[in-house]
Amino acid sequence: MKTIKDESFEIQRHEDTPRVCFKGALRLSGAADYTPILDMLMEMLAGPQRPIILDLRDLEFLNSSGITMFSRFVIAARDRQEANLEFIASEKNPWHARSLKNLQRLMPELVVKLL
Repeated sequence: MKTIKDESFEIQRHEDTPRVCFKGALRLSGAADYTPILDMLMEMLAGPQRPIILDLRDLEFLNSSGITMFSRFVIAARDRQEANLEFIASEKNPWHARSLKNLQRLMPELVVKLL
């Protein structure tokens, strides 16, 4: 398992499955600070094509730089026509539905599950 963490967040990529779990609050200051996270996500696009699942249920806060990072990842996935991307979100966090709906505009085949 690959982990990126700080005092306010933790991101875990499960090596045996194409799943990344986000927890806490992502308040990094800009695109450069999000580069390690984006790189981890991009690595998944380079591997065998199977559904990539981003689990945001425990992500309480994401700033605009984080939304930009997800947008860049979604655009990269869209450009790989065989990519299959799914976000799992929580109905408890109103920003999840709103932000993820905008990502679906970038990639209409993006699957969003609100639980």
